[in-house]
Amino acid sequence: MKGTDDAAINGTPLSLEGIWVRFGTMVVLEDIYLSVKHGEILSIVGPNGSGKSTLLRTAMGFTRPSAGAVRLFGHAPADIRRQGLVGYLPQGSSYNAHFPLSALDVVAMSRYARVSVFERLSDADRRAIDRALELVDMREKRSHRFGDLSGGERQRVLIARALALNPRMLILDEPSTGLDAVAQDNFYRMLVDLRDTEGMTVIIVSHDIGSVSGIVDRVACLKQRIHFHGKPSDGIPAGALEKVFGRNVYFLHHDQNCETCRRSQ
Repeated sequence: MKGTDDAAINGTPLSLEGIWVRFGTMVVLEDIYLSVKHGEILSIVGPNGSGKSTLLRTAMGFTRPSAGAVRLFGHAPADIRRQGLVGYLPQGSSYNAHFPLSALDVVAMSRYARVSVFERLSDADRRAIDRALELVDMREKRSHRFGDLSGGERQRVLIARALALNPRMLILDEPSTGLDAVAQDNFYRMLVDLRDTEGMTVIIVSHDIGSVSGIVDRVACLKQRIHFHGKPSDGIPAGALEKVFGRNVYFLHHDQNCETCRRSQ
């Protein structure tokens, strides 16, 4: 978030150069070149099994590429993870609904990971937790049991857990899975607010290109290779859509000024 003075944030948030990932004889990612700019929202879209989660795990340094180079803010992923400059929300992130943790407890976990076993959280830790909850509009529900929150609220709390470490980039793997249309829209609007007010860089993986097209700055269509990378408002070539999603798939983009969209709300 704003105020981070680490010199590492001056580098490109994410740079993938010639990335190949093989599992045995199976090629999962082929010759991937992709970069993300400061303060933009990028969505990586593609069907199930297209390599999206593998790409994120490679970007985070959890999966070692067979070839190519990965840099987060110009550095090796492991170095950046240790500094907390990237908040990562894997696919299906959740907690046991019956475990008696409050929303505040869940967010505090990220700060406890940085202190010794018998050390208490500092005032700075508590301020970071409160600010993270405020950024995702969950401060009023910080005492609520995590399992009692709605799906959208739980996702906000998990984002707050990442934000409590003051990252400069969020990497989210299918974060809207299981949310209804209204909760999904509210969740994506929250990400736009984080970009606009905090200068946050956000990478979202999704299998649904339609749900993210209205909020992202750029989209990358992935199916083993990158078949399109650009602004959704410029239009995605039909050939790229067919290679990624198959035939009979159409993409309609309506921006926030679309009169038809406003009348249908």
